Amino acid sequence: MTTIRLYQNKVNPLVLPVILAERLGYFDRHQVPVDLELSETFQFHSNKSFTGNGVDAVMGDLTFFFDYLNQGKEAIVTSTLTRTIKLVGYPEAVNRKGIRVGAATKGLFQFFMDNDLKGKLIEPKTSWIDNTFERIEALRKKEIDALVAIEPFVYQIMKELPTEVLWDSKNSDKTMVMWCFDKVFYQENQELVRNYHLALEEAAADFNRLSPEQKVKTCIEIAAYTEEAAQEMGHFSFESQQNYSAKDFQLLADWLAAHGKLDMAVQAEDYIASIF
Repeated sequence: MTTIRLYQNKVNPLVLPVILAERLGYFDRHQVPVDLELSETFQFHSNKSFTGNGVDAVMGDLTFFFDYLNQGKEAIVTSTLTRTIKLVGYPEAVNRKGIRVGAATKGLFQFFMDNDLKGKLIEPKTSWIDNTFERIEALRKKEIDALVAIEPFVYQIMKELPTEVLWDSKNSDKTMVMWCFDKVFYQENQELVRNYHLALEEAAADFNRLSPEQKVKTCIEIAAYTEEAAQEMGHFSFESQQNYSAKDFQLLADWLAAHGKLDMAVQAEDYIASIF
């Protein structure tokens, strides 16, 4: 049977359902062979890259999908992903004219500024800082007033600095994060991919039902998290996976094309799977 090759970083909480599915038998019950390799950091080995065919599936911003497409890598978006993107900053700065925001150049911040955040920040000034740790350092030095980050960084920032969540992507009517599979792999293994997502959904749903104390214990005993990392997951819940919205996909595709960031015209129906 075909094996799904994955290379994920354990630091990202969205990887937890994959870890639990592998170690608690969800993949086995759904007859999904998975070769999972975990990184302890956000640094990825180039030979494990999606574009280099080192793995069969990846998760992330939908912008990643279009970046792959620009590089000639065709994929199929197979599901939505739990939204963890947040704008975190000093509360007194949110209504200030010219609020300084640190964001990644290839992230979704500018898209959200043109949509969900339009009119909510007064003439914001963006500092393009791709490295999350450098953004945090700039916030620490008050060189910026707010930054875009995902968990677990949000938890760490708010624990250290007198900041709060100024905007949460879960408040959006759109989902701009996804799982995607190599197009040929998906076409040849559609039932396998469907069962993969069903296994992840069961693992995430069972985790959601645990008490905060049980969540922490599970992260430590099953996923081998550090005590600190496990504590960050005590109140974390996963959103249910859904078939990706063609409307959301097309909205971002058209926005990227209008901003010169997509090299070709695309139609959502050509790149979205029906899993659920």
